[in-house]
Amino acid sequence: MLKSSISRRLTLYSLVLVILPLLICSIYIVNYFYQINITDRTTSLENQAKTIADISQKYFTDPDDDGVALLHSVSDDTGLRITLINSIGTVIYDSSYDIESMDNHEDRTEIQDALNTGLGSSIRFSQTLQKNLLYVAIPVYNKGVLVGVCRTAMSIAPLEKSYNDMKNNILFIFLIVTIAAISIGVFLTRRFIQPIKQMTNDAQKIINGDLNTRLHITTGDELEFLAVTINKLTSRLLRKINDSQAKAHTLSLILDNMDNAVILLNEKGLIIQANKQAQKTFAITSDIINTYSINCIGSTIISDTAKNCARENQNKKTTFRIRLGITEKTFIAFFAPFAIEDRQNIVCVFHDISLLQEITDRQNSFVANAAHELSTPLTSIKGFSETLLDENSNSSETTQHFLKIIYDESCRMQYLVKNLLQLAKLNSHDYRKQIVTTNIDSLTALAKAGKTMTPLLGKKQQHLNTDFPDKTILIKANPDLFAQIFINLMENAIKYTPIAGNIYLSCKIEKNTAVFTIKDTGIGIDKSELPFIFDRFYRSDKSRVRQDIGGSGIGLSLVRFLVELFDGKIFVASEPRQGTTFTIKFPLQHADN
Repeated sequence: MLKSSISRRLTLYSLVLVILPLLICSIYIVNYFYQINITDRTTSLENQAKTIADISQKYFTDPDDDGVALLHSVSDDTGLRITLINSIGTVIYDSSYDIESMDNHEDRTEIQDALNTGLGSSIRFSQTLQKNLLYVAIPVYNKGVLVGVCRTAMSIAPLEKSYNDMKNNILFIFLIVTIAAISIGVFLTRRFIQPIKQMTNDAQKIINGDLNTRLHITTGDELEFLAVTINKLTSRLLRKINDSQAKAHTLSLILDNMDNAVILLNEKGLIIQANKQAQKTFAITSDIINTYSINCIGSTIISDTAKNCARENQNKKTTFRIRLGITEKTFIAFFAPFAIEDRQNIVCVFHDISLLQEITDRQNSFVANAAHELSTPLTSIKGFSETLLDENSNSSETTQHFLKIIYDESCRMQYLVKNLLQLAKLNSHDYRKQIVTTNIDSLTALAKAGKTMTPLLGKKQQHLNTDFPDKTILIKANPDLFAQIFINLMENAIKYTPIAGNIYLSCKIEKNTAVFTIKDTGIGIDKSELPFIFDRFYRSDKSRVRQDIGGSGIGLSLVRFLVELFDGKIFVASEPRQGTTFTIKFPLQHADN
């Protein structure tokens, strides 16, 4: 009936407060009235005993029938039991029982009290009459000499019956009151507990995460004030949580969409969490979480640095290079410690500087290549110039030979510097905006480029084979820069094609695309080098060995730059010792554009 502890306690306290005082009062009142009645009866018996004592003085010294008749008459009139006991405890008269069968009464309580104090009384069960009697005894004197004791007695059965009736009535009333008190206590307790139970249920919903729940209590007391306070607290907590979730969501979006990989580690160097970029970059799966960095990057450098960062509580930075798949990456990793719930964690942010490192490496390679390329003609120019200045060199034929070498090397230097300047200008955004593009006749531009290459073809006895359609093919481009594309490609083909080799230049139309092809029968390119030949400053090892071929690693990079500038695409296919084929595709223009 009462499930909650507070309900049981409140009901129990209510019953104790109501029933216990009532029980104590009832017991006290019953006993009080009982004692009052006993006192009144005792006083009455005392007065009657004194009267009978006066009457019975002569009977102790001279028993006669008149005295017995008088005592019988008094006993009959008053309903009292009258007993006379002499000074040695022998019963000499009893109005209700045969004295011959009665034992000595000297040790009776009321007799002893009467002899000692002048008055004795007691309530005792009479073995003679088999009922409770109230006894009152007083000493009897004759001329100042103790002659015996006069004892009066009366049954208290009517008084005990009244006492029992009163107890039963009070017990019945007490039972009625107890039942009523329990009923009222349960009702009031439930009424008091109901708002608390409602508040508990609503609070449990709030604990379970339903922060939109509100407590609706209208008791008009402290409970209502508590409910209002909890509602305010919940509203404030909801705002705080919404703000935190918004910030966390914003931070999560930033972390998930940033280009940098971010990894969270604990003080032991174990990976706890990683953003999408980190998962993608380092192939971090759920199996790698709570493990060391060696499982995702093949090195413990991240975990070791994180442990040092946590131990020293200082920011750290490290640079490392690792191989991810078929590519090699270079990262700068920044470590920063922070505490969460008394635990030290470390956030690690990775900056991918692979491109910057590659550019630096390419620039260093270019500087080395450019220095090599420039040092060779400069050495030749310097050496032959010194020879010409030598007084002993007067031969006209020798002078012409040296001057020819100086001229060729100067042209080579001029070509290198020209390509460098061209590439530098094309890298300028402002310069590219000044380039004027129009619909040009691509075949005319190709014929012009072929004439430009005639001297170089003649030197190596090579043949240029062309295959052009009999119609105009319009391309939107700058005429000079468009021709430069094919000049560079044909120069490259001439360099890598042996003497008396063939070079093929063709054009065709595929749907709305103009397709140009330049094919040579040269030394070809290894497959491992094909992905890099359009990179700036790239030179294959073979070209470095072949000093007679030369090359700066700029020409093909310039070609791809110009092709893409005019919305085109360039492809390359090659086999070692079988030649190389470059295919260029441009959007086809129409005469009405």
